[in-house]
Amino acid sequence: MNKFFILLCAALVTTIFANAQTSSGNMMVGGTLEFSSTSRQGGSFNDGTSITFSPSFGYFIQDNLVVGSSLTLSSSRIGTGADKTINSSFGLGPFARYYKFTSNENFAFFGQAGLSFAFEKTDPSAGGVTKSNSITFSVAPGAAYFFNQHWAIELAITGFVFRSSDPDTSNNNDKVNTVELGLSSFSPTFGFRYHF
Repeated sequence: MNKFFILLCAALVTTIFANAQTSSGNMMVGGTLEFSSTSRQGGSFNDGTSITFSPSFGYFIQDNLVVGSSLTLSSSRIGTGADKTINSSFGLGPFARYYKFTSNENFAFFGQAGLSFAFEKTDPSAGGVTKSNSITFSVAPGAAYFFNQHWAIELAITGFVFRSSDPDTSNNNDKVNTVELGLSSFSPTFGFRYHF
């Protein structure tokens, strides 16, 4: 009888913690950090490095509904010496996400909508700096598994994306609009989030 009571209490505490992670007043953080380096034999014209840092923060304004913002900082270099080009970009935007839990209190589906504004500068060593910007609206479905009080593992797919970009802000006739719709299981994003 005592073992049954202990197991029942443990199950109850686990359920409370799982639901508490998405309760009103809680917060979550996540993000990405990426680094790549390319080196080609026979010349350095196409050698390059890039680094991207993209943190995000969210606040639960009500149970299962979080609003927040994400920031993206990126820098890359292609080539070396007189043949190098340096790109730097900055992006910022709000997002909203809603969780819908299943009968398993640790597993939830979610839908996320976001708007982002990005600004990029391309500086080739030969001269002729180019500035560009873009606005992106996206809707992405996904799933999360809360395996303890603070950590969730997530899987999301592209969903719907609308992007309006201006590849060269000094040219008034080069804007590009792109629409993407994809539910491909071959290009998901996978990551962790910390809830507190």
